[in-house]
Amino acid sequence: MPRRRDERGIALLITILSLVVVGALVSGFFMSAILENRAGQNSRKVEQAFAAAEFGVTETIAKWDVVTWNVLPAMGVDSVAGASAGGSGRYDGAVRRLNNELFLVDVTGYSGTGQARQRIGAIVKLRSILFDVEAALTTRGPGTIGGNAGLNGTDNVPPGWDATCPPAGKAKAGLRVPNEDDIKWTGNCKGTACVTGDPKVYEDPFIDDDTFFDYGDGDWEALKSLANKRIPSGSFQNLAPSLDGGGDCNISDQKNWGDPLNPTGPCGSYYPVIYVDGDITLNTGMGQGLLLVEGDLSAQGGFEFYGIVVVRGSLKSAGNGNKFVGGVLAANVQLDDNTLIGTVGLNYSACAVARAQQAASAGSPLRSRGWVQLF
Repeated sequence: MPRRRDERGIALLITILSLVVVGALVSGFFMSAILENRAGQNSRKVEQAFAAAEFGVTETIAKWDVVTWNVLPAMGVDSVAGASAGGSGRYDGAVRRLNNELFLVDVTGYSGTGQARQRIGAIVKLRSILFDVEAALTTRGPGTIGGNAGLNGTDNVPPGWDATCPPAGKAKAGLRVPNEDDIKWTGNCKGTACVTGDPKVYEDPFIDDDTFFDYGDGDWEALKSLANKRIPSGSFQNLAPSLDGGGDCNISDQKNWGDPLNPTGPCGSYYPVIYVDGDITLNTGMGQGLLLVEGDLSAQGGFEFYGIVVVRGSLKSAGNGNKFVGGVLAANVQLDDNTLIGTVGLNYSACAVARAQQAASAGSPLRSRGWVQLF
């Protein structure tokens, strides 16, 4: 009898098993590809967020807000926000003052879709602009000082500034000049009678262009670039602090140069860096901070300024009630009053000088261990 062969269907079974194995392999490849794609997308989003955070730190330091951040109290905070170039991400964060010189820039970056974020911190130190203020008035002459002018090198703490200023320090000279013979003394100033200081007149033969236009790490051009208020040449009067609609200091007002007489007011902490592109005449009003004049500065009565004044040309004063508190660096000077019975006072103040220097100090990251990734 023929043998029964019960082996039909084995090919189908092998085929099915092969399909299962191949399907499993293909599924594995697909899963691996999907996981790699997702990991790549996630890495891309993380890199976008990190780049946004790094951009935010860099932009914050590059666009350092001297008006707002330089006057923050210790542990005071101000917020920052923006978007990275190309719109691939955004950032937000804060600038926190740690002490008199150090700040923490804390920025969180987000990817374009907002699904990833990275946080970066940087320690920033104020890069101080150093002015060679060693007298109430520094000039290289020649010049005339007379009338009812007064030069006082005694360290003055302006009224109302006592709570935020250190005690008065050692007196400076009333006048610093290469050669006193270059100064003509007239009126009530004959024989340096209108000068107070230790010494009254400091003859410094080393006064040159660097005294007026070199400031440590910066020069005149670098200082001009820090100006947050640019004034054309001309005549200005009635300079006074002003407020915006919300009651805050209106820093966009060209005639608002701060409020030195009311340091606790809305504009009391506003110390602008003011650049005048040419000659300027100032008549009545007040200001504080750093005043840079490309040409001549003429004060014609009732004008007060607290801080540092740098004049490339001549400083001229006439009229009644002109007052400069801090330090004045003028290439030439004419403080004379032959036609009007007026007064002008130049008073040294270490506190006013320090605040003006800080107003012009931009932030700079520490060179060592100044950056950290936060979590």
